[in-house]
Amino acid sequence: MKKQGFTLAEVLISLTIIGVIAALTTPTLITSSRNQANASKLSSTVANLENAFTSLIAFEGTDDITETTLWSYKGDADTFTGELGKYIKSISFDDGEANKLPSCYTGTTGVKNISGTALTTVPNITKEFIEFTLPSGAAVFLAPDGTELTDAQKDTAAENGGVLVSAPAYLTIDVNGGDAPNRVGRDIFCFILGTDGKLYPFGGKDVAIFKNNGAAKDSWNSENAPYPCTDTTKSSGEGCTARLMEEGYKMKY
Repeated sequence: MKKQGFTLAEVLISLTIIGVIAALTTPTLITSSRNQANASKLSSTVANLENAFTSLIAFEGTDDITETTLWSYKGDADTFTGELGKYIKSISFDDGEANKLPSCYTGTTGVKNISGTALTTVPNITKEFIEFTLPSGAAVFLAPDGTELTDAQKDTAAENGGVLVSAPAYLTIDVNGGDAPNRVGRDIFCFILGTDGKLYPFGGKDVAIFKNNGAAKDSWNSENAPYPCTDTTKSSGEGCTARLMEEGYKMKY
């Protein structure tokens, strides 16, 4: 008569093997799922913000966000977010300075680069800023700037295919609103807000050329780029914003 089923020892060995495999793969699957969820959140947040800014520009009959009523209130968080609220809903807002950021963004447990090294502050937030939180929970930090290329630099930028010639504001999005992992390139992403109301990602060609005073400069897929995000070189993680967007909001890094 042939032996039927498995012995207790065989069952225990099989369960042990399954447990080991699960222990090895589950953290990776969880991280991958979280990364992709953050990528999806960024996609919708960028779309909503750009729609709000460009709708505002169109409504006021201009092609420059700095010429809008909204921009005249850039030093007043209350009025600014109220004006912006005509085009996009925010559930809270605040203004402040880089040295007065919420505790979740400061210290050794705060913002980190993509490798896990603690940063002293949120990228791009070096002075006064306006922070507003969207219904999705995403926190948006907008720091008015105003840097503009000279006419000669604008011509050079155009020759190199760059369309960004001034920076009305630097804009940083935390899709989790302060929750973990608070890593640049994972749930914190960096942009320059253009005069046209579009968000230009760090790591992209336009930001690279603009930051290089109009001269040609590599984008994220080169290790010589100012903000690289290759598989071997990710720098601070800022350049991964462009990579994520250009790869269809799939976090492949």
